[in-house]
Amino acid sequence: MNAHSFSDLALGQLRAAKAAMIEDGEIKKILEAQDEVLARYSPAFQPGRIEAIEEDVLRSFLYIENNHHWSGLNRQVNRVCADMAATRAALAELVDESRPIAARMKSATDIKGMGKGIITAILHVAYPDRYGVWNNTSNDGLVELGLFPQAERGASFGARYAAVNDVLVGLSHALEVDLWTLDTIWWFLNAEEDDVGPSIPSVAEGVPAVPNVRTARFALERHLHDYIFDNWDMLDLARDWEIYARDGEPEAGYEFRTPIGRIDLLARHKRDRRWLVIELKREKSSDAVVGQVLRYMGWVQRHLVENGETVEGLVVATEGDPQLHYALDVVPAVSFKSYEVEFRLKAGPSFAEFARP
Repeated sequence: MNAHSFSDLALGQLRAAKAAMIEDGEIKKILEAQDEVLARYSPAFQPGRIEAIEEDVLRSFLYIENNHHWSGLNRQVNRVCADMAATRAALAELVDESRPIAARMKSATDIKGMGKGIITAILHVAYPDRYGVWNNTSNDGLVELGLFPQAERGASFGARYAAVNDVLVGLSHALEVDLWTLDTIWWFLNAEEDDVGPSIPSVAEGVPAVPNVRTARFALERHLHDYIFDNWDMLDLARDWEIYARDGEPEAGYEFRTPIGRIDLLARHKRDRRWLVIELKREKSSDAVVGQVLRYMGWVQRHLVENGETVEGLVVATEGDPQLHYALDVVPAVSFKSYEVEFRLKAGPSFAEFARP
C-alpha cells in the first residue's frame, strides 16, 4: 500500500491527532525520549553486537522506565530471557537484513514470550527509519481507520508483519513524521478513546479521598483483569485451560481483538477441543455481560472453531445476583465464578523495636 491509497478520512484523522497531541505533556516526554532511547539501545541491537547482548541490557529495554514508550513488554521478560543463548541467536537472525523481513522472524516467534510488541520494538530501535511497531495499540488504530492489511489465511507472522510495516512506513511518509512519532500517534488516539470510558468518580477539591465500597470495588476490578492474566498459572482454571496464543502473539488471548469488541480473556482447553470466553462483569449489568459473552462466543464459533470444537463462556464477578443466575440457568454453556480478595492488617514493630539502634 502506498500513500496515495490511504483514504482522505483516515489521513485527516491522523493529521488531526498529530496536531492535537503536541499539547499533551505525556506525549512531549515520549517524543523527547527518542534520541536517548536510540542512543542507549540501538548500538546493542545491531548485527555483530546483538549476538552477544547482555541479559541485563535486554531486560532493561523491556521496562517502560527505560524505553519510555512501550508499557507491558516486561510481562514476558523472564520467559524471553530464560534461555539467552537461544534468544541471542533469534535476535541475530531478526536484525540480519541480508534476508527479507518476512523470512527472518520465525526464530524470534519460537522464543517463549517473544511476541509482536517486543519483536517489532527491537526492530524499530535497531532500524528506526525502516521498521514500525506492531502492537495491540497500533493494530487497533489501523483497524479502526480501515487501514489494516488483509493477509491470506494461514499467512506466517513474518508475512503479516511485512504487510503491516508497508502500511506504517507509507503512513509515516504521508504524515511527514518518523516511525517513533507515528507510534506515538497511535498511543494518543488510544488514550483519547480510553478517556471516554468509565472512570472512578473524582473527589471534590479539599475533600479527603476516602473511597466508598463501590469506588474501591471498581478500582479493584480494573486491576483484576491484569491480575488474572499475570497469575494465570496459580489459578484453578490453569489446570485445564491455557491462555490462547498464536504465532508471534503469546498474549493473543489477553483482550483478544474482534471486530465486535475485545474479549477480556480467551483460553483453550489443554486436552479437549474446547474454547473458553472469559468476561469480567465489572460495572456492567447482568443482562449486558451475558449478552456480551454470548456475542463473543458466537464470533469465536464462526471464526475460530474448527473440526467439532466447542465454545463455552465464563462470567467472573465479586458476587452473583438473581438476574445473572436466572439468565445463566438457561444458558448451560456459560458458567459463573466469583472471586474474593483477602485483606489483612498485621501488627507492626513496637516503638521500642523501631527505635532500637
